[in-house]
Amino acid sequence: MEVVRLFFGLPAPPELREALGRWQAAQGLPARWSHTEGLHLTLAFLGTRPTAARPGLEAIGAAVAAGHRPFTLRTTTLGTFPERRAPRVLWLGVTPAAALEALATDLRDRLTGAEEAFDAKPFRAHLTLARLQPPRLPLNLQPPDPAAWEVGQLALFESQPQGRYPVLRSWPLSRV
Repeated sequence: MEVVRLFFGLPAPPELREALGRWQAAQGLPARWSHTEGLHLTLAFLGTRPTAARPGLEAIGAAVAAGHRPFTLRTTTLGTFPERRAPRVLWLGVTPAAALEALATDLRDRLTGAEEAFDAKPFRAHLTLARLQPPRLPLNLQPPDPAAWEVGQLALFESQPQGRYPVLRSWPLSRV
């Protein structure tokens, strides 16, 4: 049985990926930087699934996307996981948005209703920028310039080794 690691998320647009790539390159930070072509905001991490599960997951993705309008997000400041003591992950936050919360809640509710397992940690909107090596953050790190981001699609991603996240399928947010 063939298996893949999957998650639902929002792909970052090309102009944001390019700007964040330039910012990453200028940092000189000992880190394993996220590949800019796969930058995204995770809505629900599904974990390892048989490839045969994809049609059901794709049906959920299509139904969720059809019920939501496009919306705008704005990047904000940097954060880390864990928040204190020896941070290992550097991330870029987004301003709170009711449309984003509604989309994430709808997706998670539909996954639960379909008895599809996912990582049920509380939703915390962010784009992972780097894995810190060693686990610490320099005090003088300046965040990237804030940027607006028009969210127009929901995507099913595959999580591959070395931080690669190709989109397997996407659906336009289309409620009119």
